[in-house]
Amino acid sequence: MHALFDRVPERLFSPLAGTNRRIYGALLLDLYPLFFDQVHADVFPSRETVRHEIEERLAVQAAVWQQEADLDDGAGPAEPETRLQPDATPAAAAYRRLLEAGWLEEEIDGYRTRVTVPPAVGVIWVALVEIARPDQVFYGGMVLSIYNNLQRAWEEPAEQVLALRQAAREAQRFLTHLNTMIYGLKGLLGEIAASRDHRAVLSSFFDAFVERILVQDYKRLKTRNNPFRFRQQILHRARELEYDPARRTALVEGFLAQTGASDRAQAQAAIDDDIRRLRQVFEQLDGHLARVDRYRERLERRVADTVRYLDHGRPGQAARVAELLQGLRPALAGLDDTADAPLPLPVLELLPLAAHGLREPARQRTPPPPRPLRSRPLDPAARARQQALRAYLDRRRIDPKRIGRYLEAQLGERPSLHGAELRIDGVEDFIAFTHCRHLAYLPGGDALRRVFQIEHPPGEIDNAWVRCPAFTVHRRTGGTVQADPPGGPGGPSDAP
Repeated sequence: MHALFDRVPERLFSPLAGTNRRIYGALLLDLYPLFFDQVHADVFPSRETVRHEIEERLAVQAAVWQQEADLDDGAGPAEPETRLQPDATPAAAAYRRLLEAGWLEEEIDGYRTRVTVPPAVGVIWVALVEIARPDQVFYGGMVLSIYNNLQRAWEEPAEQVLALRQAAREAQRFLTHLNTMIYGLKGLLGEIAASRDHRAVLSSFFDAFVERILVQDYKRLKTRNNPFRFRQQILHRARELEYDPARRTALVEGFLAQTGASDRAQAQAAIDDDIRRLRQVFEQLDGHLARVDRYRERLERRVADTVRYLDHGRPGQAARVAELLQGLRPALAGLDDTADAPLPLPVLELLPLAAHGLREPARQRTPPPPRPLRSRPLDPAARARQQALRAYLDRRRIDPKRIGRYLEAQLGERPSLHGAELRIDGVEDFIAFTHCRHLAYLPGGDALRRVFQIEHPPGEIDNAWVRCPAFTVHRRTGGTVQADPPGGPGGPSDAP
């Protein structure tokens, strides 16, 4: 932040803080295409072109120009050719003020004077335009782009490592836009709650919420075919890149080759940060969407209450009062201004009180008679279903002791065994085979890591159950898995 403000002029924001700040703000937005949207080779416009553009924009704005001081006293005297003249036109004054503040620079190009923008000022100018004129965001396209870049990095990690970096940047931009929308909804809710004008409430709702804050395809987020259906695939690919040593090595090599970096540890840290950012964004996505829905529901409830309050008033009351006043005109036309006699005026067509207009008394309601609660016996089918469900979940449970018994049974007396030689005879074997590959990261597997070691050679394992990167199981010297006592945890008594 200090480096940024050291590179920009000290008086850069002075035009936006004076009496003509609204004019200068609109002028900067209008001048933006002249400097940043040109597609021809002559990028820098001439001084005459810029002055003519400022003159036209001020004429279109039709704003009241107020004379301002040219410079503050603490900045020192200005050059004679750059000092504002009291009789200068608003266009010339605006051009000279932008030039003195540092938004524009003049340079000599042959016999012509061209106008340029300083590099640091150009970055700030682009950011201000993006804030003032935000583009419509399509969440479906953002999520799909993240998924495609991550898939490319997974398929070709060495060649597409920059696709992983781009996916992480888009995920951060996606999260930033979600948080920005939450802040916008919260601020709009406070403005509507503080407003006493019901027409302003409805206008703020439709102008600020529907047009500016509401994302273009927000409705699609609640459909079955919503863009967030790729979230699980994104998380799955991110976890594979995080726990696959071969792909991680390829990503580091590709990062060093394509970025020109030489520090391997720094490259590894950058890749880890990108993968961690992807996981954090899409693992916490439900909480952000729930917060958006919560503020949206409160905002819509506030607007609905406003509409309901307006509907409770007497509809057409203004039209009836105008009709009564028109009916009084013939009676008042011939009345002398000095007449003291009272004149009966039929303002109300009906009496204010009548039998049909009285409030009805509340009806007395009798509470229902109490009845005793009776316990019902548990259905045997429901009991059997619960037991079957518990047995099914137990078979899928990740237990380091079961993984140890599986490896002991597969290795026998051998010191090592390739993963392709491990047999899978059931669900328990499949769970053990799947998670023994990640023994280095297995929670609660400290005792198991003292007995076995997993090596990841190049290649793949493709059997009838799973296709995964190749691995080899080695038994450490003197390591054995302790057997559980009969009927203990994980023993035969736990089998369904």
